[in-house]
Amino acid sequence: MGSTVLQLLIHPRVLARGLRCTAVIVRKFFLFQYKSALFPGGVPLSWIKHDLDGCIPFNPRFIRIYLDFTAFWIRIVGFLCRRYKKTGAAMAVDFIDSIANLYFFAFQIYSKNLSTTKRPRYIKTFRFFIIHLFDPHLMCLPSLHVMIVLQSYVKLRGYARALGETEALGPLLKRVFTGAQVITDAVLYVKQHSINCIAAALYAMNRLDPSCFTTADAETFVYGLFQTGNNRDIPPEYAPFYGGNLVPPEDIAWLREHIIGLYRFFCEAESEDWRQPLLTYLSLTQKKTAH
Repeated sequence: MGSTVLQLLIHPRVLARGLRCTAVIVRKFFLFQYKSALFPGGVPLSWIKHDLDGCIPFNPRFIRIYLDFTAFWIRIVGFLCRRYKKTGAAMAVDFIDSIANLYFFAFQIYSKNLSTTKRPRYIKTFRFFIIHLFDPHLMCLPSLHVMIVLQSYVKLRGYARALGETEALGPLLKRVFTGAQVITDAVLYVKQHSINCIAAALYAMNRLDPSCFTTADAETFVYGLFQTGNNRDIPPEYAPFYGGNLVPPEDIAWLREHIIGLYRFFCEAESEDWRQPLLTYLSLTQKKTAH
């Protein structure tokens, strides 16, 4: 992260975009949640859950992986600036803008219907204490965590293709893709999201730009979830924290099939308004009283 911060200082335009993105995140994610938690009643609230969520054990050791999702995409900013200099800085600006756009995109759902999941009241470590203290947990579907890590891969793949460096960047692309899968595992293992939130995130990414994130991409991504460290190349920064009580092998296929099945269900709605399938789904799971 230190080298990335240096790159931001070297490229003022990249730094300016980073600050703008931070302001968007604060405004469209945190402040709206705090307002909704402190002054309930304005926006409906839905409970997002599925019986198969119970197949995923709560695993506190994944918290470090979960919390790395911001540094995950910021490291890509640093890489672009270091490797491609002026051209890389322009790509970094585009990439940062795309992350900010995800918050605007997902906010179109959150502002109409909040959503939450049941998470354990686990505050035995400082990291979990901070999460419970500062995260009202009211914007679960679609999962922005998953959208952000997927966008990181999609944009980097697009830059590699544009530069004719797909082969040269192959190992990095694989590492970023696998990292996105591991972070998605983590959001489920620490019980910040339901599997339904993952399906909605995949759908949102497809509707954001179907040419950049296809159904084939979604299927490849989902069918690589819930693997053990022995079955795939866990990025070294995550390897020490990946393990412990994992999903039983006999349940993995059910989880994957549900996620991709719900993703296809949303896509097959073929609504001109991309929000409608998610808002309809959320309306069926609303609490009896508005939040």
